[in-house]
Amino acid sequence: MIKQKWLFLLSDCHLSNLIIYMNTIFITGANRGIGLELTKQLLKEGNKIMAGCRNLEAATELGELQKEFDHLYLVELAVDDEESVVSCFKKLSDDNEKIDLLLNNAGIIDWTDLNAVTFDSLEKVYRTNLIGALMVLRASIPCLRRSEQPLVVNLSSRLGSISLRGNTQLGGAIAYQCSKAALNMLTKQSAIDLSAIGIRVISMSPGWVRTEMGGSDAKYEVNESVRLMLQTLNNLQPGDSGIFLGEDGVEIAW
Repeated sequence: MIKQKWLFLLSDCHLSNLIIYMNTIFITGANRGIGLELTKQLLKEGNKIMAGCRNLEAATELGELQKEFDHLYLVELAVDDEESVVSCFKKLSDDNEKIDLLLNNAGIIDWTDLNAVTFDSLEKVYRTNLIGALMVLRASIPCLRRSEQPLVVNLSSRLGSISLRGNTQLGGAIAYQCSKAALNMLTKQSAIDLSAIGIRVISMSPGWVRTEMGGSDAKYEVNESVRLMLQTLNNLQPGDSGIFLGEDGVEIAW
């Protein structure tokens, strides 16, 4: 899906006449953690990146990257705000932008367990992890339809696997776990609903990553997790949709 398309223009054999046709990739929550690293690695591969973040002024690292890469575009987007989502993608659609790959990455966590989680926390986690992802996916459809092979990747988690919860004693994070299980249902259903217009949708877990969310004891450094995920995306088959994959490419039980 994210492999580069190359076109050589033979004119006196000058390499300066090499044109790279880039994929256009939209990443939500691109200002930190996994979203920021996805932006960095995909930029280096030559893709056009639209990096969505809530506060453009606070996205200092993205601002520095923009000085180095002229194919990085910063887009103001708060996924938990319907007006922000609709406005963002309406502008992109009005500008005839296409999206080849949508990375629904934005997410938050509350480690509180079943006995202590609050109504407000549940609502906040669901607004970002599920409702925001759904709204972004729906609003981006006009741009996705302009791509030859559009793909949506919902960044999920093994903590959202109902099957795996039967094989572990890990507790806590009840709002997060439930939101990711719900996100997986969004993946499954939207893959069915959007198949007629050629849009594929998958869930992917990045693994346990050393980010502000994952903590310092996690298995992967951010760059390693992202490298594995991009490798897995490059190995997707044309018919792969409605599936839940790990960063290693191994399918995860729902």
